[in-house]
Amino acid sequence: MTELITYIFEFIAMVISFFAAFLLIKQKKLSQVPLGNTFLALANTCVGIYALSTIIYSIIGQEWAVITFLKLGMVAIVMAVLLLYFTMQVLIYSSKWIKIHKVRFWIPLVISLVITLVLIITDFIIVIDAATAETHFQPIPFALFAIFVAFMLIYSAFTLYSFGIRKTTGNSRKRMQFFFIGLIFIIAALVIDVLGNIIENEVLFDTLLFGVLSCGVLFVATSFLGKK
Repeated sequence: MTELITYIFEFIAMVISFFAAFLLIKQKKLSQVPLGNTFLALANTCVGIYALSTIIYSIIGQEWAVITFLKLGMVAIVMAVLLLYFTMQVLIYSSKWIKIHKVRFWIPLVISLVITLVLIITDFIIVIDAATAETHFQPIPFALFAIFVAFMLIYSAFTLYSFGIRKTTGNSRKRMQFFFIGLIFIIAALVIDVLGNIIENEVLFDTLLFGVLSCGVLFVATSFLGKK
């Protein structure tokens, strides 16, 4: 029964992520920042892929599936936080920021691609129990992944608050506030995931992880959905 609850929350997170991505693309033409809609839709799609990957390897329960789809999920998370960072920059500086701040675009992009390559080609996942998807990670590849994800999320939240929310008024400020709250939820999901790896209660922490992650997706999507 408890495992079923976890599957339900994983499924909810997947559906919310894909549906939010669909709505963001659908309303792209009505948005004040269409590039932001595109980035955020892709980010939500990556979160949906992460949730779907978790469901697949949990159901299959074989070593090859755990390794393959866990790697896919981790790569999807790397891309998701990169795209959330891009979305944050668009919220603050408009769609012209890529031309104005090329370094802020290319450096995170190159780093994320390097980390993605490392995750794909290295055998850093050790499957302890395929039936329960219990795993152990080699420290260096996983540390690169964890540090990048944590830094990008925290940096995005700090930058959005310092240079966006505090210096903006009106509808743009409301967009940023919703996005900021969403980032806080996603950071909280990251903390829950870390605690889940320390405390042996996988069902509880996986349920909390995808529940909180779903709230984060809803808030960041809301920042771009609605009337022009």
